Amino acid sequence: MAFKTNISKAYDRVEWPFLKGILTALGFNDKWISWIMGCVTSVSYSVLINGQPFGHITPERGIKQGDQISTFLFVLCIEALIHILHQVESKRKISGI
Repeated sequence: MAFKTNISKAYDRVEWPFLKGILTALGFNDKWISWIMGCVTSVSYSVLINGQPFGHITPERGIKQGDQISTFLFVLCIEALIHILHQVESKRKISGI
């Protein structure tokens, strides 16, 4: 079995409760977590139609590519994935090459 990940779409798929759980599990201070989650969850988008903004879209997951903190948060998510894969491998449910 092989795992194929599409990292280019992964930023959009990060679930906010998962991210908060990672920060909590790593021992980040609650105040720090609330600041980070405030930055992540306060995003909103508008669509330009004929050059004019229209609508208000509020996402429910994902981290914004290009945002300086998003890279660090994404690395934490990847570390969590690696940790989960190591756990599954140690239980001999998968094996590495």
